[in-house]
Formats: sequence, C-alpha cells, structure tokens
Amino acid sequence: MSGISQICRKELARVFKDKKMIFSVFLLPVLIMVGIMTLVSSLSTSAQNDVEAHNSIVYVQNAPDGFEDFLRSSDKECEIIQMSDRAGTEDMIRDGNADLLIEFPEGFMDAVTEYKAGDSVPQIKTYYNPSEDYSRAAYDAISSGVLENYRETLLADRVEDMAGLTVFTVNSDNPDMVIQDEEKAGGKILGMMLPYFITILLFAGAMGIGTDMVAGEKERGTMASLLVSPIKRSSIVLGKVFSLMIISGVSSVVYVGAMVAFMPQMMGGMGGSDLGVNLSLNPAQIGMLAALLIAIAFMYSAIIVLVSVFAKTVKEANSYIMPVYMLVLVLGITTMFTTKTPQEWLYAVPIYNTSLTLQGILTQEVTMMQYGLTLGVTLVLGAVLIGVIAKAFESEKVMSI
Repeated sequence: MSGISQICRKELARVFKDKKMIFSVFLLPVLIMVGIMTLVSSLSTSAQNDVEAHNSIVYVQNAPDGFEDFLRSSDKECEIIQMSDRAGTEDMIRDGNADLLIEFPEGFMDAVTEYKAGDSVPQIKTYYNPSEDYSRAAYDAISSGVLENYRETLLADRVEDMAGLTVFTVNSDNPDMVIQDEEKAGGKILGMMLPYFITILLFAGAMGIGTDMVAGEKERGTMASLLVSPIKRSSIVLGKVFSLMIISGVSSVVYVGAMVAFMPQMMGGMGGSDLGVNLSLNPAQIGMLAALLIAIAFMYSAIIVLVSVFAKTVKEANSYIMPVYMLVLVLGITTMFTTKTPQEWLYAVPIYNTSLTLQGILTQEVTMMQYGLTLGVTLVLGAVLIGVIAKAFESEKVMSI
C-alpha cells in the first residue's frame, strides 16, 4: 500500500502543484463548455427575435375586397403586394426575397356568398419556402392563424348563430392544462445533455494527463528508473490509475456543478426557461451519482492508462486513444435522442450504460437493478483492464522504449 500511495501522491502533486495544469484540466473545459452553450443560447435568442421583428412580405392574387385590411389588422407591419408575375413571385419566395403567396380563386366572394349545398368549396392556396425562417414564420402565422380567423368571419356572415356550429372547443378555458412533476421535468432536460457532457469532458480531461503518466515517462526516460525501484510494478499501476481516477473524479464534480449552476442561463434562449430547468437532487440521487461517477472515472482511467502502456511516446498514445475517444463521443450522443424505454440488456453495454443510467438518475426513472448492473459492469471492466495493465507492466518488451 505504501508503494501505491507514493506513486499516487507523486502524480497528484504533479497536477495540483502546477497552477497552469489546474487551469487547463479543471477550469478551462468548464469555461469552454459554458461559453459555447451561452453563445448558442444567445445566437438562438437573436435569431428568434430577428424572425419576430421581420415585416413579412406577402403577395396576394385575386384577393377579395376587405382581405388586405383584415390581414393588416392581424399583422400591422406586413407588406402586402398584388401579384402581377407568378413566375417572378415564386422565384422571389425561392430566393428568400418574399415570404408568402396567397392565391384566391377567381370569383371567390361570389362562391362564398352564393354557396348552396352540393357546390364545390372554394380553396385558398398558400405558397412558401420552408427553408427560409421568415417564410416559414409567415406561413405559420397567416395560414394557420389569419386565414382561419378570416374563414370564421365569412362564416359568421352566412350563419346567424355561430355558437350553434361550435360542437366543442379545446382548452379555451383551461389554465391547469399542464400536469407535470417539475423536478422530473428539470431532470429530463438536464438528462438529455448532462450525461453527454460528463462522459466527454471526463474522458477528455483525463486523456491528456493519463497518456503522459506512462507514455510520457517512457519518452522522458524516467519510467526505466521507476521500474527498477523497490516499488512493486503492480503498485505503480494502481498508483497511477488511482491518481488519474482522483483527478478525473474531481474534474467531473466541477463539470457537473458548473452544468447545474449555469444551465438556466445556457438554456435561456433555447426554451429552457419556459420548460423550467429546476433540479433538486435528493440524498439517494446524490449518492447514486457519486458512486457512478467514481466508477466511470475508474474505468476511464484504466482505459487511458492501458492505451498509454502500449505507446512509446505521448504523440503515439494520443493517436491510439483517439478512436476510443470517438467511440465514447458517439455513445454519449446516442443517449441524447433516446425516446423509448431502454431494454434491460443495454445496461450491460460498457460506456453506453453509464450515460443511460446518469440520465435515469436525473429523471428518477432508473431501477435499482439497472443501476446495480451498470455499476457492476463498469467496476468489473475497470478491474479487468487493471489486470491487463499489470501484466503489461511485467513485460520488458512492452515497457521498453
């Protein structure tokens, strides 16, 4: 145990006594993460405000008397233009220079006022460009809103008792229509992103230090003197893995704390404030998160050290670890778009199961069996990898430069 503690203290001192290392490992990733998410939120808010402030350019064809005034009363800032060139108008919509074309059939008002049972119902056609934000917003507001109100206005001229035609309404007077658990809703929002960021940043934070712990010492020539010291090689392995686990564990706590603290600001422009990003963790959730984060840090540390063992230089180790990092990245992304309840066997898939379980803890939907399976698989895999590392340390061929 003394050998393990000596190696562990040596590696921890190398990190925690270096201010530049502390900043790059613990603070810089948080600043980057918060900065990126805040920037995305700000840009999203700016784009939304720009669409709302835009004055829609609407072309109309065969518009009946009074329609333009009705449209302006609903959208006072829109610009209404009588269409004279159909092909030119369509080109303008396609190019984003116009937003909407409303086409009334000829004799529209006559067809409406003189309608008899069995007559064909006149159709108003609208044309827009869904790839343009302004055009899509104009279509949503006018086709689904203004034209529906216009239909009801014309119908009121035909029918004396409009209420008699109203079979039912939907949520016209229902302020309590939203039924949700606020904590679960907040956990679901965080559960989409937090596992991904924890997984990626935790691995990335340990990756640079971990590759230097073995491959770096090989490259500098200090590994040879360490191997001939009185410390057992298995103690060297455990000391390096445990120190890396502590470093990555501390970084994960910093990352999670930053995500929870800054999530309302980061999500403000993407509907987060409307959805209510409020999360309070009970003691059981905190304990489950802590145990799982320790297990994840243990497994990732073992993976990184194992890859580093078979490399002779830090550059070579980084090239080896990159495919593993990409795998972790892909598995982390897939859990962000999970809609169905995961099958039980997925909790036995390494790395992927940790993201699923982190998500389940935050949403309070994970079962103890699923949690236990994930924790067990993660710890067992980490232990197996440590055994492989210990065997590799015993090989002079592997440990030679």
